[in-house]
Amino acid sequence: MGEDKNNLKSVDKAFRIIELMAQESRPMGVTEISKKLNINKSTVHATLNTLIGRGYFEQDAEGGKYKLGIAFTFIANASLNGIDFRSKAKPIIKRLSQQINETVHMVIMRQGKVVYIEKQESIQSMRIHTEIGKSQPSHCTGVGKAILAWMDAEEREQIIREYGLPKYTINTITDEEVFNQHLEDIRKKGYAIDDEENEEGLRCVAAPIMDHSGKVIAAISIAGPTTRMTLNSLKKMAELAVAAGLEISKELGFKGQA
Repeated sequence: MGEDKNNLKSVDKAFRIIELMAQESRPMGVTEISKKLNINKSTVHATLNTLIGRGYFEQDAEGGKYKLGIAFTFIANASLNGIDFRSKAKPIIKRLSQQINETVHMVIMRQGKVVYIEKQESIQSMRIHTEIGKSQPSHCTGVGKAILAWMDAEEREQIIREYGLPKYTINTITDEEVFNQHLEDIRKKGYAIDDEENEEGLRCVAAPIMDHSGKVIAAISIAGPTTRMTLNSLKKMAELAVAAGLEISKELGFKGQA
């Protein structure tokens, strides 16, 4: 019995290390990991070496720091492939991107952040570069705000409490009362805009995707540089994003209007 408990503690520590590394998205040393997680350095070192042996971590030959390994790519892809509505959404996303010649994304929300699960990149030389499986904050992205706006109020409040509203640019909304009013305005309009709130020089317009029960499960966005995604063009872009989001929703059995 005691051995089982020790094994479970070891597994828990391994996952805490993995989650920290994923959140930080940069190489880290044993000492830093130990301090951040309050785990003994020898335990961190032993855990990392075990995971290296299975391809889940790699070690920098020069600095001795650790980073996530290629094995996580296979797990991430397997997880994303399990999201069955991607296949229904993909042709709609491709068609929309070709229609406007801008990058179109579809995301879901996990642990308070939005995760890219599908995209169609613009063919223009200046375009948005993103990676499937990567995450972004929810409060300052169009897709994140589109999901938050239609999310259950209690769940939304919990996310805001846990992750806050950190500032990324001068346009990021960081006041909770102002943000909640902003989400109410998004629901009334039917779409969300990221007006250089996450990254300067980039804008996007996003709409929710609903399942058969009317619950928001994802969001779709059109994103591009501010030189092309001008304030004057956003209304037309918004109409297209809303239409695409509704089309995907109806593919999933949704009967109403977003």
